[in-house]
Amino acid sequence: MNKNRPARKGPHASFEHLQPLARLSLLGAATSGLLLVLTFPKFNLLPLAAVALLPLLLTAAKEPSAKRRLLGGYLAGLVFFAGTCYWIYNVQHDYGGLSVAEAAGVFALFCAVLAVYTAVFSWLAGYLWNLSWGPAAIPLLWVGLEYARTYLITGFPWLLLGYALTDNFPLARLARWTGVYGLSYLLVALTVACIWLLVRPGSLATLHLLTVVGLFSGLSLTATEEQYTENQRAFLVQTNIPQQAAFDRWDAQTQAPLLNRLWDLTVKSVGRQGRPALVIWPEVPAPFYYGSDSFTGPYAEGMARQTQSYFLMGIVGYADGSRRSSPTNSAVLLDPSGKLISQYDKIHLVPFGEYVPLRRWLTFAEKLTAEVGDFVPGSRLVVSPLAVGPIKGAVSGLICYEAIFPDLVRRFVHQGAEVLVNISNDGWYGSSAARYQHLLMARMRAIENKRYLLRATNTGITAVIRPDGQLAAQLAPDKAGVLRGSWAFQKEETFYTRHGDWFAWLASAVALLALSSAWSERRRKTARRGA
Repeated sequence: MNKNRPARKGPHASFEHLQPLARLSLLGAATSGLLLVLTFPKFNLLPLAAVALLPLLLTAAKEPSAKRRLLGGYLAGLVFFAGTCYWIYNVQHDYGGLSVAEAAGVFALFCAVLAVYTAVFSWLAGYLWNLSWGPAAIPLLWVGLEYARTYLITGFPWLLLGYALTDNFPLARLARWTGVYGLSYLLVALTVACIWLLVRPGSLATLHLLTVVGLFSGLSLTATEEQYTENQRAFLVQTNIPQQAAFDRWDAQTQAPLLNRLWDLTVKSVGRQGRPALVIWPEVPAPFYYGSDSFTGPYAEGMARQTQSYFLMGIVGYADGSRRSSPTNSAVLLDPSGKLISQYDKIHLVPFGEYVPLRRWLTFAEKLTAEVGDFVPGSRLVVSPLAVGPIKGAVSGLICYEAIFPDLVRRFVHQGAEVLVNISNDGWYGSSAARYQHLLMARMRAIENKRYLLRATNTGITAVIRPDGQLAAQLAPDKAGVLRGSWAFQKEETFYTRHGDWFAWLASAVALLALSSAWSERRRKTARRGA
């Protein structure tokens, strides 16, 4: 052994005095996945978000093997997606007609693909620890990968880390500037700052920590309670229609008991309004063929006239007119006289629920859609006018899990929507955590765009969400009922509404620059050792 050989430098060497903490195993990295599961509904241990990535980041910092970092991150991702999205298996098996093996196979493939994001994060974060300023880019790398998850392979931005701050409005209001991605940055940056100062103390580490603490403090200390003049009424109908209705025969005689029940539920609760309100039915499993059967259209028009209100309901439409070969998941809005104002066709469809991706290879999954063939996506943002006495405004409706896509929702607002409506059928999820997770993400859309969001669901959770993301009113799940809520048009646009995902783009660019610098530095060191 060469006694004159210089001591090993870098973050991995810095951990040698932190035994046994530094020697976290790959299973230790997977602990981050478990902590993230506990962070979100139904567990709701939201403070865990501040430390959930600590085991994974420690492993990325101390593990010199790229393969082991990759594997550690992959295990963390598998645990997280399996633990939070377990309901996907139930939907496929209970309602999609898949066998146990088929449903398990699709679910395993789902988790295996999405776990790649955390694997790549862990793998690349290890390289950034070797750059003098690289740790500062690690939170930006996380944001960049969350942004990629929003769009790649149809996109599935379910439970991004920043949603853990939804209930902390002083911090959550940062999303009005950066979208939810800025909140993810805050949480990762805090963990990185602590590790950086611990393993490689210095001016850069101190500056990074002070910056993060300053952001947290500034947001917390400058927050004020927001007041709203709630001068509008909405009646959100929680229909509680059994999922079996999706497969029942659809004609007026067969569906008469259901139609009569829904009429009584709505009309008796709403009454005849002297000043028009907004009455909302959710997306439901019953396929209301507005304009394509003989009874749905007159029935809906009668509902609007009877209540003397604007009436919004989910329907099945057809992109090709009467041929009925290209179904759309749609929503129609009628005025108080029963006249059709607008129809919105859902743009972002649910893979394996409304269409089958990779149909050529996944032929067994075709049975997942209730319609013959896949639904087809819409292509047009719809903003509809509302006139309530002297007050005029505009509304846009989002269907089901479109509410989890930040940029899609903010585009509706940027086009003029002054109140948002989210209709959904979360009955497919049963009593799982999915309905609570879905509500959490919808609340963030209200915060980002500073809009009321009226959420009507078939089995729950039906709620009125204020522009600060707080629940003004809600109904208990799995019961038919009508929620009366107050709301107001909001005209002010947030910075995020105007400029979109600028922060996610910037974070991605800086992370790529940092990775390029880290790899260049690594090549230079390798060349010097070879010389």
